[in-house]
Formats: sequence, C-alpha cells, structure tokens
Amino acid sequence: MIKDPWRSIAAGAVEPEANPEHAALDWSQALESPCATCQTSPCCTFLPLHHFRPTTLAELDYARYLVNFDRIELGISATGEWHVHYRYPCRMLDRATFRCTVHDTPAQPSICVHFNPFGCWYRKSLRSVTSDGFLRVDHPRLAWILDRVELDAARNLRALPSWEAMTAAFAELPFDEQRTDDDAIEADPIHDQWRASVVARQPVGGANGESKERVVLHTFAELADPCTGCGAWCCSALSFPHKVPTAYSGVDYLRFLLGFPGVEIGVGTAGWSVIVRTRCRHLVGNRCGIHGAPERPLVCRYYDAHQCAYRLQFGQPRPDGFVRVRHGELDALLRGFAFDATGTVLRAPGVDEIRAEIERDWRERRTGSVVNREADAP
Repeated sequence: MIKDPWRSIAAGAVEPEANPEHAALDWSQALESPCATCQTSPCCTFLPLHHFRPTTLAELDYARYLVNFDRIELGISATGEWHVHYRYPCRMLDRATFRCTVHDTPAQPSICVHFNPFGCWYRKSLRSVTSDGFLRVDHPRLAWILDRVELDAARNLRALPSWEAMTAAFAELPFDEQRTDDDAIEADPIHDQWRASVVARQPVGGANGESKERVVLHTFAELADPCTGCGAWCCSALSFPHKVPTAYSGVDYLRFLLGFPGVEIGVGTAGWSVIVRTRCRHLVGNRCGIHGAPERPLVCRYYDAHQCAYRLQFGQPRPDGFVRVRHGELDALLRGFAFDATGTVLRAPGVDEIRAEIERDWRERRTGSVVNREADAP
C-alpha cells in the first residue's frame, strides 16, 4: 500500500536546480516540453469541479461547507472567481514517477492528448501556495477570510479582504497538502449489493420491472427523525451539476473525470452530475459531530432531511430515475451515445438504458460470454 501517493504539489511543480525558472534557454531548449521538468504532474492530481462567484452569505456558507470535506480544496483567482478542486491522483498516473501510464494510447482522454503544456495553468498557479493570479484556500484560510468579510442587512456580500491582504496573510498560514492515501475511497456496499444481485439474477428494489422489496409501513411518529439508521450519505458525497454532453469532446471528458478514484457520473431524469465520494471532517460515526454548534454550515443546519435525495441516490442499490456510473462502467455509458460526422451528439442515453447496459456487462463478465443485446433487452 502506498502511504504517500504524492509528493507536495507546491514543491514538485518547481523546476529542479539544474533548470531554474529564470534560466536562459535557446530556441531548441525552449521547444522541449515543460512536462519534462514537472515533478508531480499537478494536472493529474488536481481536478476542477465547479466555480462560482460569491455574492451572498449563502454562497460563502457553501464554501464553508465544501472545505469540510476530505480532498476538497478551494481556490480564488485574481478576477474574483472561486474554484472547487478535488485533490487526488488520477488512476492512470504512476505514483512513483508521476508519468501517465496510458500516454500515447487510445485509453488516454483527448483533453490530455491536446493539453498544451506551454500554457499550463496548473504549473503557473500551483507553483506555491500563493501565486500572482491564484490563491489556494483550505479550511484555516477560509476561516481567515470569513472573519473579515462585510455583509449588509440583507446578507449580501459588500466586501472581501483585498487581494494584497489575502496574499500577505496566506503566506504566513500553513497549508494542509492533504497528502493521504485512502484505500477505501471507492468502497461502496450499496453498489456491491446491486452488482451481486444482478450477477445472481436476484430481484432488487428499483426500476426496469424488477421486483421491489416488500414495503414496510411506518407511522407518522416513527418517521419524525428520518436520519435514524441513515448511512450519512449527505456527509460522504458531494454532487456538482454537469451538463449533458452535446459533443464528442464532452463525452470524452467523462473518461477524464472517471479516471480519478472516488469520482462518479450521476445520471438522473432531473439532470446529470459529477459526484465525489468523500467524507466531512465533522462526521462521527454516522452523525454530525458539530450538530448545534456555530461552526456548522447553514446548508446543513437547515437541510430538510424529509426530502433528502441522498437516501434515494446513494442508499438504494437500484433507485428509480437515477444511476451512478463508476470507472468500471464507463463503456456501458459510452455505448449509449450517437454522433453525427462533426461529433455533435445526436442521442444521449437515459437512466434505464445506462443501467441495463451496466447490468448486461456484469452478467457477461460473470459468465465469460457475450450476451445477445437485442434478445436480452428489457
């Protein structure tokens, strides 16, 4: 087991002494790929998830909520945009050499093939914990910001600390590199239950005409606390909206996303999402360790557990109207897309189609034979 799957990105992105940043290069030397002197491949360990521009208390509280989760890091650009990133190495990255193991093969996503290292944002912005145009923000740094914001009576943001003030303060604040290796990052008993039932051809609760589990009746009083017996899925997963791909490049980007352990694609009748399996730092067992405390985010304090989508999407092996696609199910997802000659998506698969394809693949792998897909159609 690798105890330290990455070295410090901040340190590793700096050129070695043999080739310092301001060294004079001739033309042929300048044409050599900058990747050759990049020691930790931050483009393969730092996944962009979401961006927003906070203007209200609720949006700042959302930032406070996000930084509570393992391997989640915020960043602020000089333009005022806030960014959400997932910190974990791509599964295709050799963690000893920090080189891509599928480089120049069909398995390498196009976004990686066509990434121009001569204008690398990662190398410029992640050279240290502060840079000219980008500031990395962890839990302590966000707390420093929130202690200095100004809001009006309607809870609209009036002022943030200046860029110069944040840069100076962050230079003195230690930064948590989150250099951890979590062997259980993709462990999911609910997913395992779904697969085991499919392979054994046993009925499991859900759609597509499968038999549902026997409904147990409860009284109004028994459901007063819907969190009782819950697996705390709202505290062990984050979900970010993702547009349904409309072009080949957008579908190919799904390959890139699923290359990161702990990342899933959620496909639902209400829309698509990028899911990150993580864990809130305040989770104790399956309960909030700061329940009732001032530092508990408002988004958690006022969350209506009676309308919880997490219990449906993560607590059931085969929920109606929703399916989660993991790295091993990527091919089943890709088969559902159809394109025209220009790469425009003409058809995107729906929930039931994706789920049926995943289950067919599982049965085929179990039996070692190829199932006739038309005959086995639901």
